[in-house]
Amino acid sequence: MTHLYKILASVIFMLHLTSVVAAPSDTAKVPEPSPASPGSTPAASSAPENYGNGPRTINIDNPSFRKLIVAIPDFALEIPTDNELLSFQKQAKEDMPFLLQFTGFFKTIAQDAFTGKGEQEKLDELAFWRMISVDTVVKGKFHKVGKFAMLELTGIDVYRGRVLDKKRYEIRSEEQLYSALKRYIDYLLESYTGKPGIFQSKIVFAGKKTKSSAREIFICDPDGHNVEQLTKSSAIHISPSWDPTGTKVVFTSYESGKPNIYQQDIRTKKTALIPGLASGNKGTMNSGGKFSPNAKLIVYTQITEGNAERSGKSEIYLVPPGGGIRRPFIVGHGIDVDPIFSPDGKWLAYASGRYGNPHLFRAELVWNSDFTDVKVKGDARLTYAGWWNAMPTWSPDSQKIAFAGFDKDINRFDIFLMNYDGSKLERLTLQSGDNKSPSFSPNGQMLVFHSSRVGTASDRGRNQLFMMSADGSDQRVISTGLYSSEDPKWGPYLRKDD
Repeated sequence: MTHLYKILASVIFMLHLTSVVAAPSDTAKVPEPSPASPGSTPAASSAPENYGNGPRTINIDNPSFRKLIVAIPDFALEIPTDNELLSFQKQAKEDMPFLLQFTGFFKTIAQDAFTGKGEQEKLDELAFWRMISVDTVVKGKFHKVGKFAMLELTGIDVYRGRVLDKKRYEIRSEEQLYSALKRYIDYLLESYTGKPGIFQSKIVFAGKKTKSSAREIFICDPDGHNVEQLTKSSAIHISPSWDPTGTKVVFTSYESGKPNIYQQDIRTKKTALIPGLASGNKGTMNSGGKFSPNAKLIVYTQITEGNAERSGKSEIYLVPPGGGIRRPFIVGHGIDVDPIFSPDGKWLAYASGRYGNPHLFRAELVWNSDFTDVKVKGDARLTYAGWWNAMPTWSPDSQKIAFAGFDKDINRFDIFLMNYDGSKLERLTLQSGDNKSPSFSPNGQMLVFHSSRVGTASDRGRNQLFMMSADGSDQRVISTGLYSSEDPKWGPYLRKDD
């Protein structure tokens, strides 16, 4: 049995290193896609929720949700002959529709649907926009302030006839303009949903610049822009994750020959081994570290070698990130991996092979008075369908769990979603390569994941980052410019002052 544990534990560890896993044997058939799966068309709502004089809040998770139609007239110019303003106007005309649609919340309408339909002043009349079924109008005007440009952006809620957000941004370059548009769209989203948008956040992931490159840790914007390499060595780096502030990442590195957990402050780029794992660690392999919601603990998977009782077993441990003694947390069940705290700190989701093939479990947690230590009160099995379920991730409200599950019938990993108690299991991906490592956006409305999809369903290519709405719709690639990108984790919202 010990030999079997060693084999299974090693395979689970290697899931993070390879995109192809041999097809296992016995399986319970996994569910087919739900009605909200890719390719389905959500029913259109006849009017916005809370229509009237009260706050307008649109629930993107409502089955009746439809994307809001946005019209974007050409941004006005204070000086129509200024070459710099003309260049910025052209860029904004291309970037604004792309970014609005990237959110999964808006659908832009072609300009020929509203230009040439009457006098120019018609574009200022709410009745005109209602007539052509526009929900939102985004207007812009470029000014010249000294040597630099200033962009004024205004969003108008056509149904309620009021201004949503009005912001001004100094623009000195194309990069600043692109950033300003993203920041404004985040505010626009918050006006409608009550939740901040996605653009003022980062995604951390493992990637390779070329086929022969070492796998390193990178961060990027949700749209794939501003890719930044965090690690630089010939060792393998995998399984990155954020701290709650978005200023530090932990990851697994083979720098010493065996996997161990490191931490980097992304502001200073200072990298160090987690102090509690620096000594007395010769007979262990450590991987998959993740912070607790208060950042006082890191939970991770440890495989112990050379111990008669625990040799070959993968178990879940805790260690303080700033120094302290590591300790066993969930042990004795054979294979326990992929631990992750719920954002509210009440639960720990993890994969366990205690009954054979790996399935997802949820442990109930009890914290001490100063929230520096935690114990397991009890646990429950969450998944029964599928042969191999792993890589769980929590929604920001701790009510949903997304994970990767292996479907033997099609020999593929896919992304699934369920309630925190295991109910209402839904399939989000299907017949599109292997899909793994889901992670929720900070507003809970989207998921990032990696996929090997290419060409047809039977093809497997290099892993790349993908994004989709939390119901599985609007799946699209995130172009990082790297040879391969995988194991993404979405960081917290990082608001920037205007």
